[in-house]
Amino acid sequence: MDGEGEAAQAELLLQSLESQKEAYLEAAQKFQELLTQNLLRPNDTTSHLTLNKDKGTPPRTDSNAPSQVDSSRIPPRGAQSVFTRGTGEESDAEHESDELLYAQNPLETENYDLEGLRQHLVNNPWDEYGWQILRDVLGHESMENASHVRDHWYLPTQAGPVEDRSHLSGYQVWDVGPDGAPLNVDVSGDTNTSRAMSIWNCIKEINPPNRERRAVGRITIMRELSPTLFGAVHYTLNRTFDMDEIFKALMAAEASKADVHRGFDLDPRRQCSKIFVFQYFTIVADDCVPMDWQMGTRELDQNPKHIRITRCNSVVALAFTEKPIRKVRNPARRNVGQNAYGNIYDPWSSWHLLNLQCYPDLNSSTDMIDTSKHFVNGPEAFMVLLLGEFRDAQRRFEDINRAITRLITPSADFMFDAKYRDDLLFEDEHFTFVRRYFWAYQTLGIMNESIRSIIDEFEHNFTEELWEGTDKTLWPLVEPDSPRSVYYKKKMAALRKKFEAQMAKFRTLIAGNEERRTEIRGLREELYVGTSVKESRKSVEATETTVQQGHNIKLLTLVSIFFLPSQFVTSVFGMTNMPTSPNFWTFGVVLVAVCVPFFILIGSLNSNRGMMFWRHRVEYMYIKLVMLFRWLGKPFEGKREIKDERERCEDDAKSARTDRPRLRRTNDSRHESFAGRAGQGPQSGQHGDRGHLSGIEEHDEVEPRPIQRASSSKLATMIKGARTKGKAHTSEV
Repeated sequence: MDGEGEAAQAELLLQSLESQKEAYLEAAQKFQELLTQNLLRPNDTTSHLTLNKDKGTPPRTDSNAPSQVDSSRIPPRGAQSVFTRGTGEESDAEHESDELLYAQNPLETENYDLEGLRQHLVNNPWDEYGWQILRDVLGHESMENASHVRDHWYLPTQAGPVEDRSHLSGYQVWDVGPDGAPLNVDVSGDTNTSRAMSIWNCIKEINPPNRERRAVGRITIMRELSPTLFGAVHYTLNRTFDMDEIFKALMAAEASKADVHRGFDLDPRRQCSKIFVFQYFTIVADDCVPMDWQMGTRELDQNPKHIRITRCNSVVALAFTEKPIRKVRNPARRNVGQNAYGNIYDPWSSWHLLNLQCYPDLNSSTDMIDTSKHFVNGPEAFMVLLLGEFRDAQRRFEDINRAITRLITPSADFMFDAKYRDDLLFEDEHFTFVRRYFWAYQTLGIMNESIRSIIDEFEHNFTEELWEGTDKTLWPLVEPDSPRSVYYKKKMAALRKKFEAQMAKFRTLIAGNEERRTEIRGLREELYVGTSVKESRKSVEATETTVQQGHNIKLLTLVSIFFLPSQFVTSVFGMTNMPTSPNFWTFGVVLVAVCVPFFILIGSLNSNRGMMFWRHRVEYMYIKLVMLFRWLGKPFEGKREIKDERERCEDDAKSARTDRPRLRRTNDSRHESFAGRAGQGPQSGQHGDRGHLSGIEEHDEVEPRPIQRASSSKLATMIKGARTKGKAHTSEV
């Protein structure tokens, strides 16, 4: 009984502690809501909330503040958030009372309404990228379909799931005060308000007149917006940012890209803004669907091994809202599409920071903005948000790596299940493992390219000069030795170490992906080897089957050959002109005389030895027959040679007749020249010369006889026959 009583007492004690914990959390939540409402309420001496219990104690002021500072620019400290009391990072606690270290100029008051949003959706000249993002609102047929906008644009008012999936949208809006402390802007209040209306209420106004705490900077983080909310962001921030450019960067960028050196751009909104575009990949969550303009897997596959991957997009943009402090000459020789002079802005100007995230995984970090830390200016907030995006990218890359590892790594049953091992070793008819390894190998390679693009863009644009504040166009420090510049460089140095550590993690992730690719390559080669061995074995089995079928065909042929001679003899004796008397002994003798030699021949041909024997015999008989025919043809060879000699002589005679006129002309010319020379000599020699010349002419007119060659002698014919016999004997051997 004592044990049961102690157990019951312990259970009651646990229940009491649990109830106290719930009461404490509820009280803390109510205190937080009360504090937020008080900070958003106009300044009222009767309801003013202060952290000091002694209401007679005046607010704390900075005794070291210079006298020339305009006190109107420094807001009262009575509305300071409790978040400004956090220790912060490094020296935040030491400098939180010195507001001169932070940006002081407040943002201009802005206010927007739903009617203006509708007019903006109808009248704004949307380009093709904005049209793709807002297609569900603007319509699918015409880019100027105002009636479609009137019918389809809406912001749901009731909480819960809605058709445009705006209930899955996430948001964080922070107003940064003159002390650098971020204060969350959440004016939803009612739990029945839809998510879309809550987002609209947060972004529709900046620094309203009735708000005591003036914001010098605003941080807007939007996740997985619906088309109407995309239009709302375009409407409220298009004066500060070139939202058409941001929409284009979300859709058209092929890889991560930093565009921070743009002070010479023609558009003033681009001159005062810096953007960093993220393009990489993530795993689609179960309840999410990629947007229509995002590349990704939209069909649902019931295969547990299927990994749904989509391209994810994000933009981090910073813009200053004050006028530039100076101009700088464009150093480019060819500044086509740029200004000759660019604008330089003070890093401590009032600022807007926008982060648009399109990650269909519901896995974005919500703690990028630490409420216990103070932001010196917009560039520091930009770098902090950029670091948060880098960490989110690393986490998503690691998730894909783990999913691919699970995809290619066999389970523990591999060691014990032989069938499972065979399935992994040999490819099936659907090429399951080849497809799987190919997809995993290529996906890891594309992931590495995405990581390298992030590293390259960061290291190329955020150089040593940026961290030291000496860059000529990117956040230069006007007074490098001033206290706020020294404090700014100190905080940037701390951020730089974190970025360097993050780059090292990215490189480690690349190395891990390469190791995984090497493992996949090994698995793929083993699969090829196993499949090749299996196919070779099947080929051997098929060869054996073919050989067996050949033997069967051979046997069938032998059986048919056995009946072939008997059918021949039977058909001969079955002819109608044969004697009709039944003399079966003649039939038997003929049958034996035909079949026995035939069977002996077939039997000898059935073995390799018999085949070679008959082959040599046939070749020998062929050679002998050739020699016989050559011997029988020898008498005709002499006649053929004589005939050939006669034909050659006739050809020579014909050629001689063709050349004779040219020879006669040559002799006539010689005769004339000789006669001329003879006329000059004595008379006694003329007759002799004429006789000689006439003899020459008569000799020329005689037709030459054809040259006849002697016929071959008997001895030559015998020698030629002996040579022919020698060649025949050599070929026979």
